[in-house]
This record gives sequence, C-alpha cells and structure tokens, in this order.
Amino acid sequence: MQSFENSPQILAVKEVLRELFLSMGEGLKNAFVSFYEWLKSVPLPVPPTMLKLFSNNKANLIIFFLFAAYVIFINIRTFSLFAVDKKHAVKKRGRVPESKLFKHIWLGGAPGAALAMLIYRHKTHHKNFTVTVMILLVIQLVLFSFVLGFLGFWTFF
Repeated sequence: MQSFENSPQILAVKEVLRELFLSMGEGLKNAFVSFYEWLKSVPLPVPPTMLKLFSNNKANLIIFFLFAAYVIFINIRTFSLFAVDKKHAVKKRGRVPESKLFKHIWLGGAPGAALAMLIYRHKTHHKNFTVTVMILLVIQLVLFSFVLGFLGFWTFF
C-alpha cells in the first residue's frame, strides 16, 4: 500500500508550492535590486542646501530648549503620577487610571515611568506595563538623544 505522503497528488502539490516559493523569492530579489538601483540614482542634497535649514541659531536655540523642557516636564509628570498611584494603592484610595499612565508613557514619559517603577516598585508585576515601558524607554532614549544631539549640534557649534 502506498503511503499518503508519497501519493502523486501530494507530490504534485509539493512541486507546485516549491515552484511558487522559488518564483516569489526571485520576484522579491528583483524588487530589492530595482529599489537599490533607484535609491542609488536619487541625488543627495548638497551640504550648503542642508546648512540653510539650520543656519538660524536663535531658532535652533529656542527649539532645543523647548524640546528639552518638554522631555523634562513629561518625565517629571509621569514619575509623579506613578508615585501618587503607588501612594493611593497603599492607602487603598482612588487610583490614577492605567489609561492615563499609559498616555503619559507614550507621550515621552517612559524614562520617568521606568525610574518610578524602579524606585517605588509599582506596576512591576504587570507585564503590559513592564514590557511597554522598557520598549518605549529604549526607543525614546534613542529618539531624544538623536533630536537633542542634532539640535544641540546646530545650536552650539
């Protein structure tokens, strides 16, 4: 008796799927090669054009300090919300809604939330908080350092 895996129908389906995946792989390869060739042909902006964008030191200074102030404010606010929520949790009083905590974390307060979670040991057993805060912490630290470093370079040098 012939096994089911070696039946002519199964072998034909396997061959069709193999050909399909090979052609899809070839199509993806061609798409990436075409995209790479197009990307090589795109002209890059010349440095003097780029310098014109950031030549106003006063505007750069204002943007730098406004962004830095926002980052500091949102992190202090997030830290204080976690502290208040922990205090209310211990005293069994009205709590800060989790949606409000998440909103502040997403708006740039992940460093403040991570610090509050570390100091107060609050929300550390909630997987959705620990995972979200740690992922956004990395993303926001990279973003903040890039933006502040970029603006600081054009402002102070």
